[in-house]
Amino acid sequence: MKKFNNFLIFLFALAFINLNAQDTRYIDPIFDDVSAEYNVIYGTNISILTGAPEPLNLLMDVYTPDGDVETSRPTFVVFHTGSFLPQYFNGQVTGSRLDSAVVNTCTRLAERGYVAVAATYRQGWLPLAPDQNARTSSLLQATYRGIQDAYTCIRFLRKSVAEQDNPYGIDPDKIGALGLGTGGYISYGVGYLDDYEEVVIDKFIDTETLQPYVIPQIHGDPFGLDSAAISIPNHVGYDSDVSFIVNLGGALGDLSWIDGTDDEPESVGFHVVTDPFAPYNEGPVIVPTTGEFVVNVPGTRAAINAANELGNNDELAPVNDLPNALNATVNFYKTVEVDLSGLGQGVFNIGVDNVYPFVMPGLQGSPWDWWDKPTLDVLIPQINALFGTDFSADTLHNNGLITSPNMGPDQGNAYLDTVFMYMLPRACNAFELGECMTVNVNNPIDEQLVGFEAMPVPADDYITLNSKEESPMQNVYLFDVNGKAIRSYTKVNNSQLTIQRENLPPGVYFVKVKFKEGWLSQQVLFK
Repeated sequence: MKKFNNFLIFLFALAFINLNAQDTRYIDPIFDDVSAEYNVIYGTNISILTGAPEPLNLLMDVYTPDGDVETSRPTFVVFHTGSFLPQYFNGQVTGSRLDSAVVNTCTRLAERGYVAVAATYRQGWLPLAPDQNARTSSLLQATYRGIQDAYTCIRFLRKSVAEQDNPYGIDPDKIGALGLGTGGYISYGVGYLDDYEEVVIDKFIDTETLQPYVIPQIHGDPFGLDSAAISIPNHVGYDSDVSFIVNLGGALGDLSWIDGTDDEPESVGFHVVTDPFAPYNEGPVIVPTTGEFVVNVPGTRAAINAANELGNNDELAPVNDLPNALNATVNFYKTVEVDLSGLGQGVFNIGVDNVYPFVMPGLQGSPWDWWDKPTLDVLIPQINALFGTDFSADTLHNNGLITSPNMGPDQGNAYLDTVFMYMLPRACNAFELGECMTVNVNNPIDEQLVGFEAMPVPADDYITLNSKEESPMQNVYLFDVNGKAIRSYTKVNNSQLTIQRENLPPGVYFVKVKFKEGWLSQQVLFK
């Protein structure tokens, strides 16, 4: 055990050493200031939170880097936790767009050149119902509504580009979803739930009425594009897809949702292995306030392992091969077996690619969350006066400490540091960001396979890249001799591309080209 602990201490120490002296956009914080536009309405839909269905404006906050000249930026939509119930009413301190972890995550993303959107979603289910059918059906329906709202937000962003002159400066082809806690269920949903039939499976059928928990005439389709009793279509005609999904906790509805098709996103996940409420591997979802069982689902390890095996995460393989401390930690955990039979998950090896496990003592949940007790002491009496409730700041605080005994900004930021160090290089590959991509050129495809050539060599004013017509170039990136991306050409979809020299100084450069068959790298030279 001593050797095990010493190994982990060594790895975590290495993880916080910056081996790259040069700041890189989308990896390092390169902007000092961030602006946020709050309470933007991205859609309207039917809420059942109070029992009687009524229209609800869906809100988001948009974080952007100050002074950025880039006007087409990759974007993360960030979904908060909260157990699909309003903050404090859920028995928790967290559960809003203004949670410390949400604000911190969005700010960090904007500092690195992303646009970050903190979005809320419809809430409401029956965690206290004595009947399991009522608990399971209402939770699935809440998740379904949250996924519909997430798709609505993604379509709104694309619509803002097409119809509002792109006010947030986003790249509509590079949108990802990031969910914290309960938001992790939503990020998985926007990645993989794309067919109503995927929710008509045995565990989502009422055991008494034998009817599906989700009914299209009532709840609509997964994308929220069809009119139904409690579903209003928003921004019809715009794409709902995402390129990348990230979860910090939460779970996937069912492994059958992952199809392994080309249009599914890459994924990366983070999870406390002994999370008592959502399974790390495959197991039960538990109501935080009552401890009641709801449904068995695949957690982060099971879901992303399935995505790995189906090829969804092939683009992330070069990042997994990098010799760094975080990858070493994951590879080490591939050899470590854990027995979670007490949590209904059995015995398995902890580690799989693209999942960063947090191994913590006892039953802990979300170490990235934190809150300020003095602020809570002031706020809760105001909440009680406004809503006629009798919440106790002490009770809420102490309940939170049960699964996060060391809660605080130091712990929260330390865990988010790890999340960002592991996530962002993979985001670069998922979004195909030339500035920071990791491309494996140790085993490139054969030039003859795609008929690739770069001419002339050496070049004066331009270099023309050619390939076979049946093997068109998809994306092309030009790097200097130090490996810094200086040009990117996406969606080429052509067998010829000319790179103009313009102001490039004489010297050696490298082109990295993506084909459907794989990647190819070749040295080029300007006189």
